[in-house]
Amino acid sequence: MRIPEETIAKIKDETDITELVASYIKLERRGRNYVGLCPFHDEKTPSFSVSPDKQIAHCFGCKKGGNVFQFLMEIENMSFAEAAAKLGEPLNIKIDTETSSVKESDMTLIRMHDYMTDLYHHLLMNTSEGEKPLQYLLDRGFSTELIRSEKIGFAPNMSYFAKNALLEQGYNEETAYQAGLLSRNEENFSYYDRFVGRIMIPIKNHQGHRVGYTARSIDGSEPKYLNTPETEIFKKRELFFNLNDARKHIRKLDNIILMEGHLDVLKVKMTKVQHIVATMGTELSQENLNLLERLSSNVTIMFDGDSAGQNATLKVGDTLLKRGMNVYVQKIPKKMDPDEYIETYGKEKFEQFIADEQQHYLHFKAEVLRHESKENDMKFTQNLTLLANDLKYITDSLTAERLVATISSIFGVNKHALSGQIPAPVRQKSDYAVPGPVEQQLSLRQKKERYVTRIMMTNREFLLEYRGTLDANVLTYGPYYDIIRGLCAYFEVHTVFDLSLALNYLDPALTDTLIELDGMSIHEDVSHSEINDYLEDLSGIRNSENKKQELNRRLEIAERENDIELQIKLTQELIELNRIYKM
Repeated sequence: MRIPEETIAKIKDETDITELVASYIKLERRGRNYVGLCPFHDEKTPSFSVSPDKQIAHCFGCKKGGNVFQFLMEIENMSFAEAAAKLGEPLNIKIDTETSSVKESDMTLIRMHDYMTDLYHHLLMNTSEGEKPLQYLLDRGFSTELIRSEKIGFAPNMSYFAKNALLEQGYNEETAYQAGLLSRNEENFSYYDRFVGRIMIPIKNHQGHRVGYTARSIDGSEPKYLNTPETEIFKKRELFFNLNDARKHIRKLDNIILMEGHLDVLKVKMTKVQHIVATMGTELSQENLNLLERLSSNVTIMFDGDSAGQNATLKVGDTLLKRGMNVYVQKIPKKMDPDEYIETYGKEKFEQFIADEQQHYLHFKAEVLRHESKENDMKFTQNLTLLANDLKYITDSLTAERLVATISSIFGVNKHALSGQIPAPVRQKSDYAVPGPVEQQLSLRQKKERYVTRIMMTNREFLLEYRGTLDANVLTYGPYYDIIRGLCAYFEVHTVFDLSLALNYLDPALTDTLIELDGMSIHEDVSHSEINDYLEDLSGIRNSENKKQELNRRLEIAERENDIELQIKLTQELIELNRIYKM
């Protein structure tokens, strides 16, 4: 049940991007466009441009922006459906954000989870079977209000409770298995409940849909925690526990507190600290990292205070640091977790702890590595070298200066000596390091690929006719190939090219390249023969590249065998090949 294309087009057509951007930043007219300071990165010279004609906004520094949907998604950390709903509101266009971006097959699985969540919650709160697990939660300091608001439940000690309940609702066993609610005996293909005798904590995705559970045993059975397996709607690589509730607080504070335990998060939610999420394991996927970056540039790690928590902090901290994020650590006392800290010291002390005792990640890492070094001189030198290498990821000069002083103090070395060991700062790269090649920097192949891409961009008939030919062997420059793939999807729905609408079908990293191509002039009367000539030229260049590789291979052999005459002959062939194709 996705948002209809005509609704998206209507919202786009009736929303003025200049007015939208001006509600966030100050804009000044410059020719036909407007410029202002980029809202996505710090700058002193305006590089954020808004084009009323094309209905796009774009930063020439950080490359962020796009159409009205993409701008709002970026600045408000929203999903596409949420952005569409917000833009549609003043236009009296209603968007159901709960279902608009969800496939019907996925909604079936979600409805099953909603039903079972209500049933498990009823058992916990209103039956004799739920008395013991409810008392367990209350004894651990969880309030009745939290238990109700989070819809925490209890799966009874019965092997077919969920199975029978779902069958009564008209769902079949296989679908319940695909939802992760049932398990299957692979010998006789019989189905039974996955969760038995466990406290059920629902897990929501970032849209607020219940998609799985973390289930805790209360009788000492293993595993202590049992999660929903990977399903079509439960993908750990795309999830953080409590993100849907925490997002508005994260946006307000520009900080995410990253925790390990789901029960820890629930206990912290009973305090004033609300910008908290939990990982679905210590391994952060590419999707997890991308999501964190979109939410905030600052991440605070608050894992358990034991050795396992410390090791997990180092692992996650290194990953985030190398992504260019500002990483901090909330250092829990040894052998404690956030839940135990609150139980021991109280909510107010915990809130004060969050406000006052945040360490930079490299400060934390330096303390750990110095303790690990002890009196081992070789380990001391190795660990100090590791930290010097880490400092290259700190791009803010004041932060770097302070960290150098802190680390040199912890290790008892001269701060100038440490500074001298820091490699050149790392500049973070996007997936498309070259957003749009400048004309004079292009090879002959790239110029032809660029022209072919530009032709296809505004010629639906040509693109749909030639799309089978325009593969990765023809379009070797990655962004051009990806743009063509996105435009194929766009032209399946639309008949005329609209730059602002087309951006919805492309990776945001391609925006700069598409804008650059849009500004490129081509003559109007492009013919089949002209396109065929370009494709034939690209084929010829590919053949010449293969021939060049073969000539270089034979030249290496001739050099090893000291065959001077053959070396001269092959070199002349290479020179001629390079002259013809300007390779």
